[in-house]
Amino acid sequence: MAGKKFYTNAKRILNDFHDLRTSVLDKSISMQELSIGVLDSISSFLYPQFFIDILSKLREITITNKVYELIMPFNNDILDAVLMDSAFRSDLNGDFFEKKLFEEPYFVVYSKENTQVTNLTGPKVTAKELQKLDVIMYPKYCPIHQRIISTYQEINLEPPKITEIDYSESMVSLVIGSPFVSILPKSLAVNKVTHNIHNLAMKQLDITFLRSVSLFAKTPEILEVVGSKLESYNQN
Repeated sequence: MAGKKFYTNAKRILNDFHDLRTSVLDKSISMQELSIGVLDSISSFLYPQFFIDILSKLREITITNKVYELIMPFNNDILDAVLMDSAFRSDLNGDFFEKKLFEEPYFVVYSKENTQVTNLTGPKVTAKELQKLDVIMYPKYCPIHQRIISTYQEINLEPPKITEIDYSESMVSLVIGSPFVSILPKSLAVNKVTHNIHNLAMKQLDITFLRSVSLFAKTPEILEVVGSKLESYNQN
């Protein structure tokens, strides 16, 4: 009984300390003071309610599918925090602080009529199998495109031939009506396939292809304030 009481009291004290620390940080740094940048795929499909709620509260927000539109302003102290693929930390300059948010696999999205994919017997699409497919993606400014190319470089294989297109709805239409496939992170792939359930299917790429997403901030205080708010939305 004494041990259980001690545990309960200790847990309460720790929770009170966490609430007090968060309260102090929230008072020292308000969201109205912050400029935040985020990739469109993250704001739209992973933390939509968070960005809906803070959209009008921030000093400035940048939502883009071009990763350099986050990296350059962050390096030049125009953005206080950015949410983007963890792999791009090497492009950040100066002091910054990182909080890894999650990992998700990449999927091949394809037409149900595409026998090049439906005839693959393995549980996942391998890097060598992907080499033989006709891939359609956003241009090289897209972080997904860049990550696929860099992954092939890391495993010393030639990447598949990639046809570039700049419009997501055109991409979906082309995938539905042709042998082309696209490569999307799970959250985005689920959205596209769910809205075209009669025409599209998805199959996971092997473990080599993982997307890791991080929050990067200029100070540990900013990292704590934004990170704790993101966690609360993630729990909900």
